[in-house]
Amino acid sequence: MKLEKNVTGVRHEMACPNVMFDGYGVANEAYKDGSASEHGIYQTYKLALYLYALWKVSNTFDYRAEEDLLRMQGPDGGFHTGYDRAGTYAGTMENAETSSIRIIALNSTSTFRIFPRVAFPSWIVYVFIGLPVAGVAVVVIVLMLERRRPKLTQQ
Repeated sequence: MKLEKNVTGVRHEMACPNVMFDGYGVANEAYKDGSASEHGIYQTYKLALYLYALWKVSNTFDYRAEEDLLRMQGPDGGFHTGYDRAGTYAGTMENAETSSIRIIALNSTSTFRIFPRVAFPSWIVYVFIGLPVAGVAVVVIVLMLERRRPKLTQQ
């Protein structure tokens, strides 16, 4: 709907996840009334997908939710599938799917910029770094070739 520039449709579709997000995670039916293993446990991948959609649709970002996602990383690098309101792992395991979704979501929502108030394509940074490096490399090569060239004596 965003690609079709359907602003009303985008707002309508984001209304549901916005209502379910309670400031800690996505409190859907499984969180509220699920089985014993699901009840009261937020799903990490749902929070990651919510942040991803929020960023892509409205360019807004919830830094507290990002902190919750980062806190779900285990000591070996994987991400736990669930967490409770206190922000603990709640006895959940890590898995590749949750880790992958979380990485995609936070990578796509990266707010890091070298110059935060200047909007320019990232390739410009490479040009400004690459040109001086290439220039230095050319000078070094020329100097090395000049040094190796046999000296001509004057006659």
